[in-house]
Amino acid sequence: MPHRQFDTTQKDAMAMPVQPMDVAEFDLARNEAFAAEVDERYAAFLRQSEGVAVWQRVRAGEVFRDACRDRRESLRWQLGALTRTMDYLTDAPTYLEPWYGIGTIAAAFGAEYEWLPGQSPVVKPRYATLEEVPAQLVPRDPADVPILRETLETIEYFLEQTQGRVPMSWCDMQAPLNIASGLVEASPFLVAFHDSPARVKAMLAAVSDELIRFTQRQSAMLGGVLARPGHGFASSRAGSGIGLSTDNLLMISPAMFEEFCVPDCARIGAAFGGTAMHSCGNWGRWLEAMKKIPNLTMVDGAFSPQTDPDCNRCEDFRDALAGTGVVLHARIVGDAEEVLAHVRRLWKPGLKLIVGTHVQNPDEQHRLYQTIHKLCS
Repeated sequence: MPHRQFDTTQKDAMAMPVQPMDVAEFDLARNEAFAAEVDERYAAFLRQSEGVAVWQRVRAGEVFRDACRDRRESLRWQLGALTRTMDYLTDAPTYLEPWYGIGTIAAAFGAEYEWLPGQSPVVKPRYATLEEVPAQLVPRDPADVPILRETLETIEYFLEQTQGRVPMSWCDMQAPLNIASGLVEASPFLVAFHDSPARVKAMLAAVSDELIRFTQRQSAMLGGVLARPGHGFASSRAGSGIGLSTDNLLMISPAMFEEFCVPDCARIGAAFGGTAMHSCGNWGRWLEAMKKIPNLTMVDGAFSPQTDPDCNRCEDFRDALAGTGVVLHARIVGDAEEVLAHVRRLWKPGLKLIVGTHVQNPDEQHRLYQTIHKLCS
């Protein structure tokens, strides 16, 4: 296999060119039929004890940068992505997402958003140390938090514009560890795992409670269009569970992850039919701790250098998950040759594997889809 590297000149390694479109131009009936057909394949995959699914992801990179500032522009880019998706063979649909950065739940506790021109929004931690955090963390009402209010209004707007006929996920809530790191400066917060473990656990529990509440509020609005497990995962109305990103696990030991993070991740999953977990980077060493989450349904990671400069070893995840029923969700940016090289290393009987591809040419993608299904049959 040719040696390929992460391209640092790209704004978004997983993005694809998309032509934005107004809702009046969008073929709602065609997309509705396409998504229904794809949902059936997704549901069939979930029923199997082993097998493969292919998610050809069409990610409009603009949405995950500054286009999220304006819900109308965000929808135009996302409708363009939905339209382009229909050129491909896929076992999961592209879905709408009310994305406004990764600090949504942290903002409920006072973290402030910073919007730099041309960039994704970020949150500025409110506290310098854990000692500054109130003993009882109380979230503000969503009506009083601009980003929470914007998220709910965007869901309402997307539903109205698409007549409630397009799959849509929740916003990007993040796992409790990431949320807390958006409230307290990272270095002193991580030191507190040693110095003040009880306070760390109390803080993680408090942000978990708010995550559950705000997600339940979104669920009530989304109803039957809800695509799960959500952000970054192949998702469908036939899906289950909730997707959580916990990239900061790389900053603590597997034993600490098990002690501090597994209980709350399990509790969150219990409220939504299972827990799907993502981390960037090379995190195979944390897999056994991750598997201690009793309702774990899916794990996601990067498996090519073009996806992540420190991508995972295929064999670590393959051997840890085969026969468990937990779905391995593998992001693989690259051409067909590179994707197949990694799938050959990932596949093993007894595994449930979702291959996330980003191949731009439809003919090449169709051949790759068929080849992956044949290889893993």
